[in-house]
Formats: sequence, C-alpha cells, structure tokens
Amino acid sequence: MNIVAYVIRFLVAFIFIYAGIEKLFLPYNPSVFRADASEAHESFFTFYELLQGAGYLYFVGFFQLLCGLLLVFKRTWLLGSIMLVPLLLCLLMTHLFFSKYVLFIAFDALLFLMVLFLLSRKRKPLKNILFAEESGIF
Repeated sequence: MNIVAYVIRFLVAFIFIYAGIEKLFLPYNPSVFRADASEAHESFFTFYELLQGAGYLYFVGFFQLLCGLLLVFKRTWLLGSIMLVPLLLCLLMTHLFFSKYVLFIAFDALLFLMVLFLLSRKRKPLKNILFAEESGIF
C-alpha cells in the first residue's frame, strides 16, 4: 500500500508542478486554449479570461506549484495534501458550474479522490488535531 501512496503522491505532485509552471511562466494563448478545451461551455472561456486578465491565475499557479513541490518531500507532503483540498474543490466547482466539460470534471474529481486517499493514510493524527478536546466555555 505504501507503493501506491508514493505513486499517487508523485503523480499528483507532477501534475500540479506542471500546472503551476504553465500558469506562471508559459504565455497564455486564448486560441490554443479554446482549441484544447473546445467542448467546454462558452461561459468558462469568459470566466477564465477574466481571471487571466486580473492576474488571479498567477496566484492559482503559485499555489499549484507550491503544493506540488510540498508533495515531493517526505516532511511536507501532508501539508501539501491539506492545501490541495480547497484548491481542488475550487477547480472542481469551476468546471462543474462554468465549463460543464465532463473530461475536466472527471479529471478534477479523480485528483480530489487521490488527495483524499493520501489524507486518509493520516486520518488518526488529523482527527486528533482537528477535533482536539478543548477546555473552556465553547
């Protein structure tokens, strides 16, 4: 089971390192992007170009790259996995509500399940941290 976890970890790391580098360093070409995702709904392209124009995709790309790099190292993979949960939920919801492209939705859902699998391997320590007993009024 450890081998499966390592393979999943490095696969997800590679995907997010590539996605982060692509958003941060490669020039955005709308015609190529539209051709690659021609099945997506038109509202997705409008939304994506708005995010691109505002510079928000640099923020997303930075965190994709950071999470991917954190997944590579033994001491930081858990932090990278935790950070990927909200990022993947945002990506999944963007494709669910805007692109409506089944391939994108399936890909993001698969990545989300892979990250949940990684987190499930540390569920006991995470449970102890997230749901720790506290003394006091609340």
